[in-house]
Amino acid sequence: MLRSDPGPESHARRVPYFHVAVPSRELELVNDRRTSTLRPRRAAPVREDLLPAPDEDVWGIRQPPSHPPEVNWSPRRDRYRRRRRILKWTALVLVVALLVAGAVFAYGLRYTNQLLDKGRTEVGGLTQAGAGQPFNVLLVGSDSREGLSEAETKRLAVGEAGGRRTDTIIVLHVSPRNRKAAMISIPRDLKVTINGRTAKVNSAFAGGPELMVRTVQQVTGLPIHHYVEINFAAFAKVVDAVGGVRVCNPTNKDWDDRFANLHLPANTCRIASGAGALSYVRARHIDSDFGRIGRQQAFIRALMAKIANKGNLINVPKILSIANIVSGNVTTDQNFSVGTALKVAKRMGSLSSKEVDMRIYPSYPEGISFVEAAPEAPILMKALREDAPVLPPVGLADQKGPTLRGTRLWVLNGSGTPGAARRAKEGLEAYGLNVVKWDNAQSPTGNASYLFYPTKRAKEAQLLGALLGPQVRVVLAPSASTAAVKGVLVLTVGSNFQPVGPPGFVPSTPTTAP
Repeated sequence: MLRSDPGPESHARRVPYFHVAVPSRELELVNDRRTSTLRPRRAAPVREDLLPAPDEDVWGIRQPPSHPPEVNWSPRRDRYRRRRRILKWTALVLVVALLVAGAVFAYGLRYTNQLLDKGRTEVGGLTQAGAGQPFNVLLVGSDSREGLSEAETKRLAVGEAGGRRTDTIIVLHVSPRNRKAAMISIPRDLKVTINGRTAKVNSAFAGGPELMVRTVQQVTGLPIHHYVEINFAAFAKVVDAVGGVRVCNPTNKDWDDRFANLHLPANTCRIASGAGALSYVRARHIDSDFGRIGRQQAFIRALMAKIANKGNLINVPKILSIANIVSGNVTTDQNFSVGTALKVAKRMGSLSSKEVDMRIYPSYPEGISFVEAAPEAPILMKALREDAPVLPPVGLADQKGPTLRGTRLWVLNGSGTPGAARRAKEGLEAYGLNVVKWDNAQSPTGNASYLFYPTKRAKEAQLLGALLGPQVRVVLAPSASTAAVKGVLVLTVGSNFQPVGPPGFVPSTPTTAP
């Protein structure tokens, strides 16, 4: 405590003390009438080098030390400070790690892009995809032995073969808007027209990528934006690079195909190497073309699961390793880049069957050589072309789902124009529907067209309505109507009806009724 110096006035009044240092000069009364108000004179600047030592007394006040004394913090506050330091350093480490990872990933992308340059080729007939728009990739599996050594050819049991063929044709539809992808497998024996001649779709492969693209566009009605071709060597080496893939025989029959070197007992699963996986997807003497497509799709699902579980998509060394393997064994179009591949991977999401909708081009065997397109094939292709968020239930695995093939149908002319029912009949028959009767309607319908259906034919009516489009109104038939009594679909065409048919169909011009 600071007290005033002893003096005459000390007995009458004590001078107030302050908690701050004041100049050493004496205090003077500013107003002798208001003796309680004191003000120090302005002090001269103080040189810090002349200040007394911190532990000396100035005016009786102990000065604080140059460094604050140690404070005993509470355990709770100490933990808080320690956590903040840890968080700060953790954040710094994460930032550095992200920068390094980004640099490595960028290098990986550039290196992978350089590797893909080796397989790029000029492919004509492709359509340019707009930014953010859906795009279609034609994936083709080639039986080319290029890139295989003599030992590898023997290990894979593929033998020697001249020319070029394909057993795998897939259209991959990628939808940025719906954040999904769909894979449509096309049977290799599908009947098509190539340069005016009837042939199987896979025969277009011998004419090069451009003819293959043009033929698939003709069959599906879909624009093709990119082309990717993978041969035996790339397929087998990729499977080996991911450590093998699990394949299964879910049937009650042993699979033994000596031509493809496939031997898999009934109800058995195994981890297949590159050679075993190749045998699994190529075998065609154990079932049909559709059975092979089913195995190919099962293998793709298993490969996706393996990649997702192993985290290979975010493993930069693994990406570079696989890219290095396939660089000389994959052919892509001139515009296909790593960025395109990343867009595909992004839309495939978790690489699960829920994110990738696998379908078969709706078709059925016709004789021993060909496969014919089913009537509902255009319905699925239309949904893909319009980038529908939900695809119709056609082209499902194991040929499940409703079909229009063989559906019994009546076609009636309600337009009053001669030949209208006949033109509609020809187009529907070209699709494979069974038109059992065509005639004039009992009463005209004017411009309107109707499709009446019995309750038990609701699914077929929905498919046919989708095929015919908005020009036809689909209506549940009254219980006493012909459709309900006969159990058939009844199409009544009005004057605005336009016949529909498969690609290349040209309706006739009959001049007689109906």
